[in-house]
Amino acid sequence: MKGFKGEFTRIKGVSERRRLPRLGKIRLGVKKVSQRTGAEYPSETPYFVVPVEVAKVYGEKPVELDVMFAINDIDIIFPQKYTWYGVSKGPKCIGDGERAMRVNEEGVFESRECPCELLESGDCQRRAHLMVLLPHVSLGGVYQIDIGSYHSIVDINSGLEYIDALVGRFAMVPCKLRRMPRETHANGKKQVHYTLSVHFDGNVEMLNALRENTQRVLMGPQFALPAPEDINPAMDEGAVIDVVDEENEIAETESKPKEEEPRPPEPKEEEEPKVDPARPLTKQEQEIQARLMNCTDMQGLTKIFNNLTKGQRQKFLGLFNNIKKSLKQNSEIPPGEEDIPF
Repeated sequence: MKGFKGEFTRIKGVSERRRLPRLGKIRLGVKKVSQRTGAEYPSETPYFVVPVEVAKVYGEKPVELDVMFAINDIDIIFPQKYTWYGVSKGPKCIGDGERAMRVNEEGVFESRECPCELLESGDCQRRAHLMVLLPHVSLGGVYQIDIGSYHSIVDINSGLEYIDALVGRFAMVPCKLRRMPRETHANGKKQVHYTLSVHFDGNVEMLNALRENTQRVLMGPQFALPAPEDINPAMDEGAVIDVVDEENEIAETESKPKEEEPRPPEPKEEEEPKVDPARPLTKQEQEIQARLMNCTDMQGLTKIFNNLTKGQRQKFLGLFNNIKKSLKQNSEIPPGEEDIPF
């Protein structure tokens, strides 16, 4: 038995619309908070910063995600523009490099040329929003990734168009979204950034199977995507992580002049004990003198030296040098034997 069906059950222009929700955001870095100054600053990460449900599938710090794109329109799944926020939470001016729309003093958008001086000063920046499905996490909506890198924008555009050329579409094609290290040079400095790129890793058999379904996918129901959430990065609280600014604190420490550590007092050299010519030599000194006069008995001198304590060795060397000088003055040391090592 069929239920009652009224005459008017659909609203033209509304009831036929289909829309996917935004499930969350995936970020390419974090905001760190300086413990010293309390100021926030962006910090790039080499991995995706993902929500909890994504981390359960890919781990806490994934560098690669399995993605698909809900519809075959690059302007919807990857809108790109120049954006100036000023001190507002949302955009005050958006442009494409030729024409822009900027809010005037009355709060109305008006057309103007693009780019302008704000781009040169760095206040206006590239801004793109990639809307992806994560089939291994949920097919119930899309995740948004905000991008500002020139290389990421170029590489994602290139990957999507290449897949479209291979398959005839990029919508609902299994792809890989990867963070890739790239060496860049800015202001004469070499840096490494982790840019994004889209890859199709399928073989020929997979490619042919995807081509067979292209017409069905393109002619099937088209779902609208939510408008990108375009928030001033300085006011995007979702990216803030309270982390001590270690690098800045280290840099500050290194910039301060280091206080010289007090040096330990240098050990005073013991004066060589001098032999008083007026006093008679001791028995030990007489033995040393006898051995020096007969310099062939080096083994005996070495044996005496090795049997002495540290303090006695100092005295021995002092006596040795004094006696040697005395003998040298009297020419009692044979030539070539002036420097006898111990």
